Amino acid sequence: MQSKAFTLIEILLAVTILSIGIMASYAAITKVVSWIYLNSFHFVASRLAQEGLELVSNKRDTNWLKQIAWDDGLTDCNSGCEIDYDDLYFSFPYADKYLKIDSNGFYNYENGNDSRFKRKIIITGVSSDELEIKVEVMWSRLGSSVETLEVEEHLYNWK
Repeated sequence: MQSKAFTLIEILLAVTILSIGIMASYAAITKVVSWIYLNSFHFVASRLAQEGLELVSNKRDTNWLKQIAWDDGLTDCNSGCEIDYDDLYFSFPYADKYLKIDSNGFYNYENGNDSRFKRKIIITGVSSDELEIKVEVMWSRLGSSVETLEVEEHLYNWK
């Protein structure tokens, strides 16, 4: 005589397999959410580093428009400095301050709430017609660890 009902062992085995599948899915989802969270900081840091490069390039271009030395105001930044998107001059020396984020979503050093990011711009003269620009963006991760993103570019007096 064949039994058409499930036995207790079959039910326990099915529940165990189902539980393992649910726990594995939960662990994978948790890991993905964590990666997305941490990568969002890396994305913001890369944009802040790009902005730092553009601010230095903008200063060089402004010098050309004013018909002054192309590297005026840039050569004193070899130990690090800071600048906002709306500043005319670099702040010397680097003060290790957190960038703030204002109500419009702009990062700056004067207004808003502290963010988790710091930006250091280092400009080194390579020759009379070349500058090496390094931008370091630092931010605190969960806990006490600090991440750093560094980008480098060279500017030239090609005009």
